[in-house]
Amino acid sequence: MSDAGGTPVAMWRIGGTIRTGVCLVAGIVGVRATVAWGAWAALPAWSSAQSAAVWTAVSVAVWLIAWFAFLRVRLEVRSDAIVIVNPWGRFRLERSDVASVSLGNWGAEFHHPDGFRTTAYALSDLAASGRRQDQRFAQVKSVVDVWLTRTA
Repeated sequence: MSDAGGTPVAMWRIGGTIRTGVCLVAGIVGVRATVAWGAWAALPAWSSAQSAAVWTAVSVAVWLIAWFAFLRVRLEVRSDAIVIVNPWGRFRLERSDVASVSLGNWGAEFHHPDGFRTTAYALSDLAASGRRQDQRFAQVKSVVDVWLTRTA
């Protein structure tokens, strides 16, 4: 929560089971890269160095995908703004930028007064991790409704 701004009121992330699974897969690939470098250190050969380099590249790619697509994704309702972090970007919505919120196919959709909308991927079906999307959306809607009605 290093974001400058208001105090966090509520936050939603991709669920624990999915987060655990993603970290487990990325960790296994990282361990495999480490083992490959250990094999090269024990018996230096060009083929083992190539194998270690390939496993390292795969490990870095898996960790980057895990970070951007799963681990950093969140929806924060702060005292002064809503912060949406999706795999493809970060959005900060002030009170004046939010007219309403609804549930869409890819998560909570924050409707702007000008007709545009911003989707919070952290509330998608994929992010549910055992909890129903409509239950998590009901929590978001109640917090956002209170947030919108508060005077600045």
